[in-house]
Amino acid sequence: MGILIEELRIRNYKCYENVDVKLKDSSLLLGANNVGKTSLLEALELCFTRNKRIDEELVFVKKDEDLQKDKMIILDVLISSVDANFDDKWFELFGTFVIEEEFEDKDCVALRTIIKYNDLKGEYDIERKALNSWPRSKDVIDFDDFNSSRVTNEIIESIPVFYLDAKRDISSEMGDKFSYWGKLVKDINLSEEDIKLMEIYLNEINDSIVNNSDVLKHLSVSLNKITDVMDSGNNSVEINPVSRKIKDLNKGMEIRFNDKYSESFSITNQGMGTRSWATFLTLSAYIDWKIKEMEEQDKPFHPLILLEEPESHLHPQAQRKIYKQMKNLKGQKLISTHSPIIAAQVELEEIIHVYKKKDSSNLNYLNLTDLTSTEHRKLKEEVIKTRGDILFADTMILCEGETEEQVLPKLFNEFFGQESFELGANIVSVDGFGNYKPFMRIARDLDIDLFILSDGEEKVIRKVTSDYNSIFLESEGANIDKHIKFLPNEADFEKYLVAEGYSNELIQIIDKMKGKVDFINEYVDKNNGQKGKNKPTKERCPTCKQNIFEQEIKDYSGEVGFTSALLDCLASNKTEYSAEVGDMILKREGLERIPKIIQELFWEIVEIKKYPVKEEFNDSKMDQNYDKKEGTYAKVD
Repeated sequence: MGILIEELRIRNYKCYENVDVKLKDSSLLLGANNVGKTSLLEALELCFTRNKRIDEELVFVKKDEDLQKDKMIILDVLISSVDANFDDKWFELFGTFVIEEEFEDKDCVALRTIIKYNDLKGEYDIERKALNSWPRSKDVIDFDDFNSSRVTNEIIESIPVFYLDAKRDISSEMGDKFSYWGKLVKDINLSEEDIKLMEIYLNEINDSIVNNSDVLKHLSVSLNKITDVMDSGNNSVEINPVSRKIKDLNKGMEIRFNDKYSESFSITNQGMGTRSWATFLTLSAYIDWKIKEMEEQDKPFHPLILLEEPESHLHPQAQRKIYKQMKNLKGQKLISTHSPIIAAQVELEEIIHVYKKKDSSNLNYLNLTDLTSTEHRKLKEEVIKTRGDILFADTMILCEGETEEQVLPKLFNEFFGQESFELGANIVSVDGFGNYKPFMRIARDLDIDLFILSDGEEKVIRKVTSDYNSIFLESEGANIDKHIKFLPNEADFEKYLVAEGYSNELIQIIDKMKGKVDFINEYVDKNNGQKGKNKPTKERCPTCKQNIFEQEIKDYSGEVGFTSALLDCLASNKTEYSAEVGDMILKREGLERIPKIIQELFWEIVEIKKYPVKEEFNDSKMDQNYDKKEGTYAKVD
């Protein structure tokens, strides 16, 4: 029976002019560098932190705008009960701040942090107020219905913020009394009796070390000559190889790692990954300790954990492990990451995509509410399969089958002179034309430019067009012809390649795969006249009105029959041959080494993304007067 910070509204803070952030128990921030992920973490931290230094650099200002001193930063948080009502501890703490009538299914509290310039002080002040209601987003700036009671320190302290930035290092944390390590070990919590006894032992250890060391005895005698110069009375100088006081032990504490093959090493000699992870585990230990302490005191306590790039300096396996440990942390978590490995492990609904548009930063969410369970599962499977890469893509190229997925990256590299991932493009097979929709959704919600190479059967065109229009109809740049290329003449990819004259390459692949010369003729002789699949006829059952099926007889005679045999042979060995198609086609000389429809798709990508193109393709397109102004496309060697 706890609470949840359900929403954060930011007005005029750093790179955010106006944004509403929906938060879950665990949320993940994705986005490129310098788009505002850290600023969002800091904004949430400000809502529950005292004594933060504020200056004019934190106030959002547009590119050509002068800062006005009366411009305020407003940070609103909506705190809701996890169950229908706050439990007794939280209800008593919030008191008259509880909004009971506005929300039907839960209790809520709304708090505002105001940062504004104080003319008398000549600096910015922080002020906190409770709101009597939760205003509409457009009314936030002008809202002035505040509770007359003061927001107490007790309320703020009940929602403590634990922030770990990307530069964390346990080695430096151990020397900082204000770090989580310093807070945890500042009081070792021994009894007075134990302390007295141990300090006797510590004194004996110190004396023993000094008395048994000629160097330290010599140094002690020398240092005590200070009393000859200074008026120090009966005082003397002593050397302490180890601390003589229990309260000072934390200053000399050390973490050492042991293994069975070598002596132990100090944490300072470990890599940054180990030191970063140790910092996180120290935070985890501190939070667990504080939770236990608050439970014993029967006080409300909701840790707010802000983690920046937890994957820093960690190898992929360690990244998977640290995410599991993060999920197990007690408290509400907001995590920023550049790691596809971490992103692949989250629930898709937990993702917040941060991006920059013009002067300010903005957010997108994945809206998956109208996807079927099958579509949702397919999307999650692809995210895991690509280790989260598609969530970070700048461009998404979808195709229907396995062959296209194998071929397109090779042709992409040949056309653009770079691997697809180098340009931020992700090529994904959706495994059937009925599976495009969830990927269209993720592209729209995460502001990823989407392109599709689709089979051209009539039913496929209808389905893909319908799905695309339902998702992108009201979006900018929704022109379907610019984003989807359907294979002509109702072809699938293999049929298209045959029609475009790539039969010899496909025959060579079959021969290589089977280890025989002219295998396709052997296949024709063996299978011509044999029974094939049941296929629907135009006739319908008079009772059930369904198509009547009949078993086809394979006819591989003549040129048309040979083509059918070639396609059937490929279909029965798709997994084996698909990886070879791209390499074989690329052995051609000239521009034909990239099929025409794929060149058309790539040129649409160029028009929108402005990717550089290999010079020979670029020159060819210019020679064809491709409806582009000269110089539109950059050239590379």
